[in-house]
Amino acid sequence: MSIKNIFYFIFNLLLLSFTVKADVFNRQDVSTITINRIHRFNYEKSLIIKITTDSIIIPHGFCNDKECSRDGSEIEYLGHHDIFKFVPKQYLTSSHYINPMTYDGMGTTKLEICILDGRCHSWNYGESDDKEMILFYDKLNEIISGKSEYQFHPKNIPPMPKVIFDKKNLTSINLYQLIAYPFHEVLLYTITADSITEYPSKICHLNIGKLQCRVLSKSIQYQDKYNIFKSFPNLFLSGSNFIDLRKYGGGYINDDRLFKIEGCFTDGHCNIWDLYIGDREIDSFFNRYHDDITNRYNDDDTKEFQSKITQLYYDTVRSNLKFNSKKTKE
Repeated sequence: MSIKNIFYFIFNLLLLSFTVKADVFNRQDVSTITINRIHRFNYEKSLIIKITTDSIIIPHGFCNDKECSRDGSEIEYLGHHDIFKFVPKQYLTSSHYINPMTYDGMGTTKLEICILDGRCHSWNYGESDDKEMILFYDKLNEIISGKSEYQFHPKNIPPMPKVIFDKKNLTSINLYQLIAYPFHEVLLYTITADSITEYPSKICHLNIGKLQCRVLSKSIQYQDKYNIFKSFPNLFLSGSNFIDLRKYGGGYINDDRLFKIEGCFTDGHCNIWDLYIGDREIDSFFNRYHDDITNRYNDDDTKEFQSKITQLYYDTVRSNLKFNSKKTKE
């Protein structure tokens, strides 16, 4: 073997070593542990427990020996804990999660270990003969069943902010889709007391540094059969609270249903809020932040408003698909 070949051999070994180590986590870098139940048939995800560096959240109360409730009240522990130091080494080195959609079986329980830079390892949560895993599972099961030393309390729902703007002075609601690459926003609808104006939907991309958009439908106007304008929530009258979720990884593809809501008043002022109605399975890093952000929308009239906006959007998507399909055939 020549000196040149030996050099390349050693270089490749070092590169492989760095690559393997890059996927190995340190316990001190763990930021979040989540356990989700993946349900059979529809594969919907329901959170069982979420552990951060200074909190433990159980969204539906403690589990009993047989099952976890899906409609209980959320409880939380805020403060120091030592759970992260029990994470097994095997969970820190790699992922080994089998998605139930890949085989004809029951649902599963998914365990996710994430570190500060957003990388995660995923595993199917279950029994093991490994001593580290047995200890880790025992610790988690004690917490989930309410048998640990940590004192949990009902989660405090923040009071509704004071209403600043009068709803009778609301003139229009604008809904924009936010897209991170290329970084831009597209005005989809303007909603007034009398009508909804639906603007031409677009698919945009960068071409030699220039933004190019293809129009998929024509601008139309129709009545607000959803009563969106009337259902504008009091929460959005309290001022602006817009969080651009693109900085957490959202909106990188057009299928990320990421929006900006703009409520404008007679004096020209507009309150701005964010809304996400997409598939939470698309980007786990983004969704971990999203779960915390959506806690702002905890009252019924805001949830109803979101539901109406969601219905309008998906009705429009279906209508445009039919329109474009018909146009293609012609």
